Amino acid sequence: MITVIDNFLPQDLFKSVHNQIKNCDFNPLTKDPAADSYKSSEVEYPGMRTEALKKIMPFEDSYIIQHIDEERLPFTSQPYTYWQYAHLRVEDDNKNDFIHTDGWMNFAWLLYLSKTNLESGTKFYTNDNDEHAFVRFVQNRFVIFDCNIKHRAFNNHGKDLKDGRLTVNGFAAYDMDPSKIAYNMEK
Repeated sequence: MITVIDNFLPQDLFKSVHNQIKNCDFNPLTKDPAADSYKSSEVEYPGMRTEALKKIMPFEDSYIIQHIDEERLPFTSQPYTYWQYAHLRVEDDNKNDFIHTDGWMNFAWLLYLSKTNLESGTKFYTNDNDEHAFVRFVQNRFVIFDCNIKHRAFNNHGKDLKDGRLTVNGFAAYDMDPSKIAYNMEK
């Protein structure tokens, strides 16, 4: 299941979140944040990301989650543990991007932050790697999906934080020990 919601956050809050994230530190994302406990192989993911928003922007983190919960989506109908980050990908990251799942979690989401770029977005695939859906990059668009659906960022753009593909990426799981996920995802 893939759900798309446009104009997800109220405009004033969206601007605040977007501006604050642009002032965060971004670091290379060199491996799956949960690889130590939930996957057997380490993978190098393209792009850069912030520390967990819970840690660096707790108010905004809570507000985004509250807004997700208020949508009353099937994904959030039971208790879940989550983690979310700001993620930056630029043109140079295209060569290292790949189709993947986030199967160590139950569902994930993206909130597109940077300016609309209809040539960019997220592609979703069948188990045979045939393209199934293309969600275009529209500012303040929210995409939530089952983590077992194959997907990838498509056509990353820009050169840096000023014009690159900036998103909030969230991951959530049911029935997971929060201390394990917190430990692994803060690394």
